[in-house]
This record gives sequence, C-alpha cells and structure tokens, in this order.
Amino acid sequence: MPTTTAQPTTTYAGEDYEDDTNGATTTSTTTSSTAGPSNVVSPGTGSLQCYRLASEFPPSSQWVSLQTLIDTSRPDMVGSSNDGPNEADAAIAAVQSVSESAGLDPRIGFAMMMQESSGKVRPIIGDYGKSYGLFQAQIPGIPLCNDYAKNECPEDVITTQVEFGIFGHAGTGSPVAPGIAYWMGAEGGNVGRALRGYNTGSVPDPNDLTQAGGATASYVSDVANRLTGALLGAKHQATCT
Repeated sequence: MPTTTAQPTTTYAGEDYEDDTNGATTTSTTTSSTAGPSNVVSPGTGSLQCYRLASEFPPSSQWVSLQTLIDTSRPDMVGSSNDGPNEADAAIAAVQSVSESAGLDPRIGFAMMMQESSGKVRPIIGDYGKSYGLFQAQIPGIPLCNDYAKNECPEDVITTQVEFGIFGHAGTGSPVAPGIAYWMGAEGGNVGRALRGYNTGSVPDPNDLTQAGGATASYVSDVANRLTGALLGAKHQATCT
C-alpha cells in the first residue's frame, strides 16, 4: 500500500521473495564494523528471536562475519535450477561493493538480499507483480535476469538490482522508493528502524518494530536472525507473530 515518508515523495510498501519488500532513494548512511564477532553462537545453532523493541535489535558485535553469511548462503544461491555460480558470485560481489559505496555494513545488505529473494537473480515478482529483483524493490523498470540464459545474466544487470535496493530510486517523480541507505540516514543509523522503514515505507512505531502498517511484521527480526546466524541461507521462517 502507498505510504508517505518524511520526504515530500511517495514510497511503496511491498513484499520480499516470501512476503516482504520495499524500494529505494539515494542518501548517505552510517557504517558499522564488518569484523567477525567473537561472542556469537555457531551459525545455525542459536534459537530464533523476535526483536519487538527497537532497543532489542542485536548490536553488530553479535553478528556473524560477512564470510560466514556468504559461506552458509552461497550453496542455496546456486542450488536453484535457474541460477548459476557466476551469477551468485556477481550478486555477492555487488552487495559488497555497493554497500561500501553507501557506507553500509555489507552484512546488512547481504542479509536483506537473502531475506528478500534468497539471493536468486531470477526471483518471483512479488507483492502482486510490484516487487522486482534481488531486493524486491517496487521500482518498475529494474533490469531483470529472466531474459538471459542460466549463468549468463550480465554483471551490470545484477549490480543494478543491488543498487536499487541499497541506494534506491532518487528524484521527485513517481515512484520514489527509499533504499536501505536512505533509511539508515533517516533513522540515525538504527538498523532495526531502518529495516522497518525499508519493508513498510515508513516506521509506524519507532519502538515496536513489529508494527508493520500492512507489511511483514516479522521482517526486522527475520533479518536480525540472519545477522546473528540463527537463520541461514534460503530458509525462511517468520520469527514474530
């Protein structure tokens, strides 16, 4: 459903590969360390958590390393009959490079990509035909890989999909859908609230992150559980009800 951000523009809520989404705009964002933490559980061994309160969102010191996210996700990314290893590697590289350009911890971008599309370069078009690409951004005209043979989607097409999710679609026309970089800046670097903004198109309640305004209530917690290593690869499991 259409919602309005703090900007004088319209953004669009949506769904990911399972049931979530959003869209995009360009702006600066805060950064966080990409170093691997030493105090987290082994990937896949922790229990899933519902991080309802913004203050409960796990700090970056409790996230697994980017390499762990890649190592536990890449097999699922190339396990589809539709996608090839070169395409998976291009998506991984794009998330790292575009995140760096945005000043965004690449672990955030990677976890979002896995939540939105399972890292598939040919995901379904979600949200009743409104959400496209690796980040399921609600921006018509995003270049897709569907017209290319398996393992032959050009790197620039894949990178553009990532750019629309992280930087978004700037301007004053319609649609203008803020990316995660916009939301990180708008929410002062608070990752949980930024994720809610990306998924919903607004932050209905800055304290209760399950208030989704018609989007996916568990989205923030689902991405958080990927960051901590409790939810791995292409698995999807709602962590808040």
